[in-house]
Amino acid sequence: MTSQAQRVCSTASQNSAQLSQPSLQLSSSNNNVPAEQVITIPVVVHVVYNLAVENISDEQIISQIEALNADFSKTNSDFNKVPSVFAKYAASSNIRFELAKTNPMGQTTSGIIRKKTTRMMWTDDDKIKYEANGGSTTWDAKAYLNVWVCNTVPGLTGYATFPGGQQAVDGIVVRYDAFGTKGRLMLPFNKGRTLTHEVGHWLGLKHLWGDQTCGEDGIDDTPKQRAGNIGDPVFPRTTPCNTSPEGEMFMNFMDFTNDASMGMFTEGQKQVMRNQFSVSGSRNTILKSRGLSEAWNNNVELNVMPVNTRDLVVYPNPVNRSTSTIRLLVNTPINANGKHFAIISSNGQIVKMGHIQEMQQDIDVQNLTPGMYSIRLTDSESNSYTKFVKN
Repeated sequence: MTSQAQRVCSTASQNSAQLSQPSLQLSSSNNNVPAEQVITIPVVVHVVYNLAVENISDEQIISQIEALNADFSKTNSDFNKVPSVFAKYAASSNIRFELAKTNPMGQTTSGIIRKKTTRMMWTDDDKIKYEANGGSTTWDAKAYLNVWVCNTVPGLTGYATFPGGQQAVDGIVVRYDAFGTKGRLMLPFNKGRTLTHEVGHWLGLKHLWGDQTCGEDGIDDTPKQRAGNIGDPVFPRTTPCNTSPEGEMFMNFMDFTNDASMGMFTEGQKQVMRNQFSVSGSRNTILKSRGLSEAWNNNVELNVMPVNTRDLVVYPNPVNRSTSTIRLLVNTPINANGKHFAIISSNGQIVKMGHIQEMQQDIDVQNLTPGMYSIRLTDSESNSYTKFVKN
């Protein structure tokens, strides 16, 4: 890829149905999270690689987290490139990001998951978010920001889910060579701005032009824009849609310009992002995450509390050898949708892990040997289990 490469973000097309829902309409008011409160988000990075070059280093991942924090706090070293007419609208979001310290099962983690796959490239179809497809299973999206780093199909730089979508696929996908500021990177996406842009979407921001010609994003302090700007525009950038002396805000992180031409979020965008953490916001549960806490369960045998069988049921139970799947019925009092499960043998070994997507979840047990097993539901706040027998 050369410096003529163009940013492609498929977030809007992937989330078009969600964008029409009232819960995702953007607003810069009714935020009950104090402006001075620093919101820290636990991040898990799933590195899904086929070739060794795609298995990016810890150093490259850390450089991306550092770049993300600089961009969201308005401490990015190139902020001085933002023209003064727009710099006065720029804001520090008071939102920070850290690699997770504890996984959903309460065990110590580096916040980095590495999965080798036979798949050479990934599209924006969300298959990378499932281990069954050769990807890596989503961690509890109510408690973590999930980021998948992989080799995407040519032309796709990244995409994200908007707030309020399906927990099983919630998160962000970014090309491995457009991630971070160190390592083997693809010009002109070498300053970590692809993830900055996609996190903006994950926190409710639209593209500046609202993905419509001469459109807008619903935020007062971002000017109307003809479409996505590419490359490295020269200020002022005027178009028939914006003939003001200042022109379009092409240096905003939610445009399509090269990394070197980006540099700011506005105060209005800050308010939209922080609104997601209000009591009624779609990202509010992140505030209760234990992903940055000290591990509370580093033993293989989980310390769990059984639940009433009316709330958690496995059937058929016992499971015959000819039965390939069981159904886990989880009633609403446990609220398991979006959590993980672990199947543990009688000797304390975890033999299978997965993600709860529905309140009636089918689980493949064909390869389990006969014996007694427990199924444990785990999240960042509580644990519960039930037992079953395979004959």
